[in-house]
Amino acid sequence: MAGRPRFLCGVVEGFYGRPWSMEQRKLLFQWLKRRELNCYMYAPKDELKHRLLWREPYTEHEPACSLLSKPPKSRVWSLFLPFLLARTWCFQVLGIGSCCSKNSGRDPCSPCPCPQVAAMGCHSFALLFDDIDPCMCQADRDVFPSLAQAQASVANEAYQELGQPSIFLFCPTEYCSSLCSPSPSQSCYLLTLGQELLPGIGVIWTGPKVVSQELSATLLEEVEGVLRRQPVIWDNLYANDYDCRRVFLGPYTGRAPGLMSRLCGLLLNPNCELQANFIPIHTLGSWFQSELGSCAHPDHTGMEITAALGDSQGSQEGTYSPREGTYSPQEALELALLDWVAEINQQASEPGGRALGHPSISLKGGARLQPSTGGQEVVSEPQPHDCVPGGAEQCGPEPCGAAPGQGWRTVTSEPGKGSGSRTSPDAPVTPDEARSGPIALVTPEEARSNPTAPLTLEEVRMLVELFYLPYHHGPQAQRLLEHFRWLQANSLSVGVPAAAPDACGGTRWRGRAQSFQLLCAQICRLHSRLVSSASRALLYDLHGYLWDIRNVLLAASAFVLWLDGHLLCDPDPKGTWGSCFGWCQSITAPILLAGDAEPWARRGGLFGELQALLPVGNSCDLFYHPPPLFPSSQLYLLHPLLPLDKAELYRMCQESLDCDPKVAEILAAHPDILGDRLLGSFLSLSPEYTFVLEDEGGPCGYAAGALCAESFLQQRDSNWLPATRHKYPRDLGTGTPAPGQDVLEEALLFFHTEPLAVPLPVLRRFPSLVQLGTAPRVLDVGASRSLAICLLSALRANGSRGVFCQVSATDQQQLSFYSRLGFVALPVAWDSSPGTRLLGRLL
Repeated sequence: MAGRPRFLCGVVEGFYGRPWSMEQRKLLFQWLKRRELNCYMYAPKDELKHRLLWREPYTEHEPACSLLSKPPKSRVWSLFLPFLLARTWCFQVLGIGSCCSKNSGRDPCSPCPCPQVAAMGCHSFALLFDDIDPCMCQADRDVFPSLAQAQASVANEAYQELGQPSIFLFCPTEYCSSLCSPSPSQSCYLLTLGQELLPGIGVIWTGPKVVSQELSATLLEEVEGVLRRQPVIWDNLYANDYDCRRVFLGPYTGRAPGLMSRLCGLLLNPNCELQANFIPIHTLGSWFQSELGSCAHPDHTGMEITAALGDSQGSQEGTYSPREGTYSPQEALELALLDWVAEINQQASEPGGRALGHPSISLKGGARLQPSTGGQEVVSEPQPHDCVPGGAEQCGPEPCGAAPGQGWRTVTSEPGKGSGSRTSPDAPVTPDEARSGPIALVTPEEARSNPTAPLTLEEVRMLVELFYLPYHHGPQAQRLLEHFRWLQANSLSVGVPAAAPDACGGTRWRGRAQSFQLLCAQICRLHSRLVSSASRALLYDLHGYLWDIRNVLLAASAFVLWLDGHLLCDPDPKGTWGSCFGWCQSITAPILLAGDAEPWARRGGLFGELQALLPVGNSCDLFYHPPPLFPSSQLYLLHPLLPLDKAELYRMCQESLDCDPKVAEILAAHPDILGDRLLGSFLSLSPEYTFVLEDEGGPCGYAAGALCAESFLQQRDSNWLPATRHKYPRDLGTGTPAPGQDVLEEALLFFHTEPLAVPLPVLRRFPSLVQLGTAPRVLDVGASRSLAICLLSALRANGSRGVFCQVSATDQQQLSFYSRLGFVALPVAWDSSPGTRLLGRLL
C-alpha cells in the first residue's frame, strides 16, 4: 500500500443556510491545524455559483477567490489543507440540459469556472450531484441511456479537462443506502457509476442513511464492491440544517475502529453555527490520530501496516493519546471540554469579545404593570387591564415539607445578585493552561459569586450534554427527561394521604420532583451565565437553542409544582383531578420511532421531547418564537401561587403606577384597589390556577385562570363583586383630572357597573377564562410565553379544550400580546359592550 494517497480527514462546509464568513473560516482553519486535520471543502449549499449560477466565473471579492488569491504565507489553511472546490452540476434543474449531450455541439466543461480556480492555485475538486432532480431532459435521454451514464460522462470529461488532478471527488445522487433502490448492491445507478467512472475519481458516500448513526466495515464493503473503489465519507453526524431547534455538541462517535482501511477519506459536514463545532472537530481529530495509531500498530486491530497514509501523520502538541491505537468518545470528550473551556474564555477576554445584553432591571420606579408585549419593547403608558378584578384571602396550598412562606422557592438555586458590570479575566486562558491543572479553571463557587466570571468546566459540560448528538441525549438531558416522564406517569401517588400504606409513593415522587427542579434551576442559571460570560460569537451561535430549553423548562418546572400542590387539596385522587393524569399518561407517552428513522423525525431534540410532555405540547405556536435581539441574563422563577404572593403581587400593581399626590393618598388608604381590580377575583375564587413569574426584584408577572368560566363568573357577580363594592365606594375618586386618576376611575367603574354576560356559545366552546400580565421590565419574550404555557397546561390537563379572555378594543398592547399566543377575535355579537373584545384559542 506504499502508493496509497494521503487519507483526507477534515471538514466540508456543505450545509444549507448562510455560509460562514471569511473570519469564521480563519478560526476554523486554526482549529483544523491544531487537531492535525488536513482537509477543508468549500461546498455551501447556498452558494449560487455551486447551483443556479454554476456557469458564471467567480469575481475577486467572492469567498472562493478570497480563499485562493492570497499569497501562500497568508493562507493559514494552505499549510495543511488541500482546497476542494465543490462544483454542482445537474441536468434540468441547473439548465445543463442538452449541454451534456454530445450532439449539442457544446463542451460541457468549457463554460465551467474550474480552469479559473485551478489557475489560482486550486488543485483539488469535487463534482456534486446530491439533492437534485434525477430526471433528464429529452435531449439528454436521446444520448444517454441512464442518469448514471450521463453523470459519469460529465465527471470523466471534467476530470480529464482539469489534467486528472490527484483529488477529484464525485457525489452521486444515490449517496446513501436508504436512497438506493432496492439496495446498494442491486442499484443499477451505482453499478453503472462503478463501471463508467475513471479509476482516479473518488466517490462520496454518507453511509446507511443521510445522517448515519453508525458506520461499520461490513457496510462499507458492500459499497466498495459496487463502486469498485473505496469511498470518501461525507459524514452528516453533526449536520443540523434540517432542524432549526437542534444543535450537536457531543463527541464524535458511532464509527467502528479500523474504518480507515476501508476509506479514502472522511469529511465532516458540521453544524451551521461555527462556534458549535469545536468539540466535533476536536474529537474528530482524536479519532483520526487514533486510526493512524491503529494503522501503525496492526496488533491493536488486526490491520495491515499502512505507512504511506500521508504527510500529516506527525505527533504534535494536543493530539489524542489516552491509549495509543484506541479511540474512546468519552475520553476524547473530556480532553475536548478542557480545551473548549479555555477557548471560550479566551474569546470572551478579547477586546469586544462579549455581547451586550439587557441587564437585570430593578423593580422600583418602573412603569405600570402591563400585559406581556413579547419581550421586545417597553411601552411607558399602556392601557389598563380589562379583565376580572379581585381580592380575597384564599391562596394555594404549601407543598409538603416546605417551610411556611417559602414553598417551592427553596427548590431552586439562589440567583445571582444583579447583572453588574462585565469583567474580563486578567489573562486569556490557553489550552495548555487548561490541561495543566485546576488553577486554569473557574470553580463553581467563583461562578456563583461573580455572574460574569468565566464559564466553568461543569457549565460547559452541561451545555454539551443538553445538545449532544442526533440519536442520543447527553446524561443530564436524559436524566431530565426521565424525571419528567416518571413524574407524569406516577403523579397519582402524590395524592395518597400520609397515613396510607403506600404513602412512601408520595415521598418518592416529591424527591424526584426536587431533583427535576434542581436540574431545571441549573439550566436556567446556565442560560444566564452564557449571556453574561460567553463571547459575542458563541452567544449568538448558541443562545437561541439554550433560550428555547430555558423557556420550556420554566413552564415544565412550574407545571410539576402545580401537580404536587393541588393534588394535596383533593382527598380523592380519582376525583376532579383524575382526568388530568389519564390524559398525561396516554397522550404524552413517548413516541417510538422505527429503528431506521432519520433524525429529523425527532423534531426539536430535547426541546421537542420536553414540549411533547406538556399537556399543550401539540400547540406548536405557543412554543416557537424567535429569541430576543438582545439576550438578557435575567434569572426568572415561575411557580404556582404561594400564600405570600398575594401581598407582593398587589404591591407590584401599585408600585408600577405614577400618580398625583391626591391619588397617591387615596391609594395609600386603599392599597389593594388596583390588585383587586386585576387579580382579586382570581385569587379569591380560583387560586389553584394562578402562577407567578419572579425575577431578582420579586414578582414581575402573573397568569390567572378559571377552569369553568361560567361558574366562576356567576360566583364573582353574586358574591365577590357585592363585597368589593362595599369595600370601595363609588365616590372614592378625587373628582378632578390628575395623573393616575383614570386608572382609579376605571377600577371603580369596573366594581360598580353591572357586568355583561358572556355569550353562551363562547362559554360552551371556550370554557375557561384567562388573564395574563407582566411588568414592563420583563423584556424577555420567553419568560412571558412560559407563563402562558404553564397556565394553559394546567387548564388543559384538567380537561379544558379552549380558553378566552376579555380585552379592551383600544388596548393594542393586549391585543398584540394575545394574538402572538394564538388567540383570535371571536365572531360573536356582543352589542352591549362595543368597547370590549372577546379573544379565544383552542387547546
